[in-house]
Amino acid sequence: VITQALLKGTIVYEQNGFKAIDKFTNAQSKLLQKWGAVWDKWTRSWKLPYSKLPQHILVALAANRNLTQQKVNHIQKFLEELQANWETAVQTMTFHDEVMTVLDDAGNEIQKVFKRVNVITPELSEEDKQEISRTYTNNMNYYIKSFGDERIPLMRQKVQELVLNGNRFSEVEKMLNREFNVWGNKAKFLAQNETNIMLAELKKVEYQKQGFDMFIWRTITDGRERELHRHLNGRVFRYDDPPIIDLKTGQRGLPGQTYNCRCEAVPYTENN
Repeated sequence: VITQALLKGTIVYEQNGFKAIDKFTNAQSKLLQKWGAVWDKWTRSWKLPYSKLPQHILVALAANRNLTQQKVNHIQKFLEELQANWETAVQTMTFHDEVMTVLDDAGNEIQKVFKRVNVITPELSEEDKQEISRTYTNNMNYYIKSFGDERIPLMRQKVQELVLNGNRFSEVEKMLNREFNVWGNKAKFLAQNETNIMLAELKKVEYQKQGFDMFIWRTITDGRERELHRHLNGRVFRYDDPPIIDLKTGQRGLPGQTYNCRCEAVPYTENN
């Protein structure tokens, strides 16, 4: 029962003791006691020096080490290939369909705004959409490449450190899961941020075409808004002279052009 558990990874042997990933069965505990193992309540493991391990357990541990090394080698090879082909992979990424959907939705929203003020506006041409899609894709590719160039070597280094320090393969798996979760969250953040910037610029261009050279800053005041943006709420600004939207960087811009900004620009003229 111990041999099978070691090969399955439900029990590990480290620091002169057997430790269960979940808990020991009665049969496992009785067998370990029979071998002379002593229960350590502080580490919650059955202590038994390496020199007293049965021969078949030594064989199982050796097989486990080989299996672990194969898994680690496989991961390292994957990361090496990922790093070597990263730039090519990023260059082939395209967000064309997603951008077109966003632009169509934004166009419908703009049409509704103009309808309220009795203004007819032409739809975006296919050429305009293609250019916006290219710009968006180029920006996202830059972000993704920069992020990958930084994170992949770091992941390879962490895998090596965990193995050299004697960590179990499960620790390597946990680290990789954390890293890829970071990647996923970062990608979502970048995509949302870049989309908001794109939409804010698109609306500005369309509104200016129809003679709206100013806008009213509208903030969603639900307690999650920035203090600065709360103070901007209801104020009128020119599109060519927007306010500071980030006090740390001094960045000027439109609603939606800084990270996680949910504010809106409502077109305005002196004739409103």
